[in-house]
Amino acid sequence: MLVNVRQGLLNSLFSYQSHLLGDKRSSPIVIKGSRDWIEKYIPFNEFTQIFGGYLLLREPSEPSEAMPGEGLGVWGKRNASRLRRILRERGAEFEVVEGEGPAQKIAIRGESLRGTS
Repeated sequence: MLVNVRQGLLNSLFSYQSHLLGDKRSSPIVIKGSRDWIEKYIPFNEFTQIFGGYLLLREPSEPSEAMPGEGLGVWGKRNASRLRRILRERGAEFEVVEGEGPAQKIAIRGESLRGTS
Protein backbone atom coordinates (compact mmCIF):
# COMPACT_ATOMS: atom_id res chain seq x y z
CA MET A 1 0.00 0.00 0.00
CA LEU A 2 1.35 3.46 -0.93
CA VAL A 3 1.09 6.28 1.55
CA ASN A 4 0.59 9.82 0.33
CA VAL A 5 3.80 11.56 1.39
CA ARG A 6 2.25 14.99 0.64
CA GLN A 7 0.07 14.69 3.77
CA GLY A 8 3.19 15.16 5.88
CA LEU A 9 4.40 18.14 3.82
CA LEU A 10 5.93 20.80 6.03
CA ASN A 11 4.99 24.41 5.53
CA SER A 12 7.75 26.51 4.03
CA LEU A 13 9.33 29.80 4.98
CA PHE A 14 11.39 31.33 2.20
CA SER A 15 14.53 33.24 3.21
CA TYR A 16 16.33 35.53 0.75
CA GLN A 17 18.05 38.90 0.37
CA SER A 18 16.13 41.68 -1.34
CA HIS A 19 17.00 45.08 -2.79
CA LEU A 20 13.29 45.88 -3.04
CA LEU A 21 13.12 47.51 0.36
CA GLY A 22 15.07 50.60 -0.65
CA ASP A 23 18.18 50.07 1.48
CA LYS A 24 21.03 50.91 -0.88
CA ARG A 25 23.80 50.03 1.59
CA SER A 26 22.92 46.37 2.01
CA SER A 27 20.31 43.85 1.03
CA PRO A 28 18.19 42.95 4.04
CA ILE A 29 17.13 39.38 4.61
CA VAL A 30 13.45 38.79 3.97
CA ILE A 31 11.57 35.79 5.29
CA LYS A 32 8.07 35.04 4.04
CA GLY A 33 5.47 32.31 4.11
CA SER A 34 1.83 31.70 3.36
CA ARG A 35 -0.23 34.40 5.10
CA ASP A 36 -3.03 31.95 5.94
CA TRP A 37 -0.58 29.51 7.53
CA ILE A 38 1.44 32.13 9.48
CA GLU A 39 -1.71 33.77 10.84
CA LYS A 40 -2.73 30.46 12.44
CA TYR A 41 0.16 31.08 14.85
CA ILE A 42 0.75 34.85 14.79
CA PRO A 43 -2.32 37.02 14.22
CA PHE A 44 -1.76 39.78 11.67
CA ASN A 45 -2.50 42.52 14.22
CA GLU A 46 0.55 41.39 16.29
CA PHE A 47 3.08 41.86 13.47
CA THR A 48 3.78 45.59 13.87
CA GLN A 49 4.07 45.27 17.64
CA ILE A 50 6.34 42.20 17.58
CA PHE A 51 8.45 42.95 14.49
CA GLY A 52 8.13 46.71 13.99
CA GLY A 53 6.63 46.09 10.56
CA TYR A 54 5.62 43.52 7.99
CA LEU A 55 5.51 42.76 4.30
CA LEU A 56 2.23 41.73 2.73
CA LEU A 57 2.80 40.10 -0.65
CA ARG A 58 0.29 39.62 -3.45
CA GLU A 59 -0.87 36.16 -4.47
CA PRO A 60 1.69 34.60 -6.83
CA SER A 61 0.77 34.37 -10.51
CA GLU A 62 1.15 30.61 -10.14
CA PRO A 63 -0.15 29.57 -6.70
CA SER A 64 1.34 26.41 -5.21
CA GLU A 65 1.00 24.28 -2.08
CA ALA A 66 3.81 26.30 -0.49
CA MET A 67 2.20 29.64 -1.40
CA PRO A 68 -1.49 29.21 -2.26
CA GLY A 69 -2.38 32.87 -1.74
CA GLU A 70 -0.98 36.03 -0.19
CA GLY A 71 2.38 35.98 1.53
CA LEU A 72 3.31 37.53 4.85
CA GLY A 73 6.83 38.26 5.98
CA VAL A 74 9.35 40.42 7.78
CA TRP A 75 12.80 41.78 6.97
CA GLY A 76 16.05 41.93 8.91
CA LYS A 77 18.16 39.21 10.51
CA ARG A 78 16.74 39.70 14.00
CA ASN A 79 13.14 39.75 12.80
CA ALA A 80 13.67 36.63 10.68
CA SER A 81 15.09 34.83 13.71
CA ARG A 82 12.26 36.12 15.93
CA LEU A 83 9.61 34.98 13.43
CA ARG A 84 11.05 31.46 13.30
CA ARG A 85 11.33 31.31 17.11
CA ILE A 86 7.78 32.52 17.76
CA LEU A 87 6.35 30.11 15.19
CA ARG A 88 8.20 27.20 16.86
CA GLU A 89 7.10 28.32 20.36
CA ARG A 90 3.49 28.40 19.18
CA GLY A 91 3.65 24.88 17.76
CA ALA A 92 4.29 25.46 14.05
CA GLU A 93 6.26 22.90 12.08
CA PHE A 94 8.08 24.21 9.04
CA GLU A 95 11.17 24.15 6.91
CA VAL A 96 13.25 27.15 5.91
CA VAL A 97 13.98 27.20 2.20
CA GLU A 98 16.85 29.38 0.95
CA GLY A 99 15.59 31.40 -1.97
CA GLU A 100 12.69 33.67 -2.85
CA GLY A 101 10.19 30.91 -3.56
CA PRO A 102 7.14 31.76 -5.67
CA ALA A 103 7.51 35.19 -7.29
CA GLN A 104 5.32 37.75 -5.54
CA LYS A 105 5.01 41.52 -5.60
CA ILE A 106 4.94 43.54 -2.41
CA ALA A 107 1.42 44.82 -1.81
CA ILE A 108 2.04 46.64 1.49
CA ARG A 109 5.07 47.41 3.61
CA GLY A 110 3.79 48.30 7.05
CA GLU A 111 6.03 49.86 9.70
CA SER A 112 5.42 51.19 13.18
CA LEU A 113 6.35 54.78 13.86
CA ARG A 114 9.54 55.07 15.90
CA GLY A 115 9.10 56.40 19.40
CA THR A 116 5.49 55.25 19.75
CA SER A 117 4.19 52.32 21.69
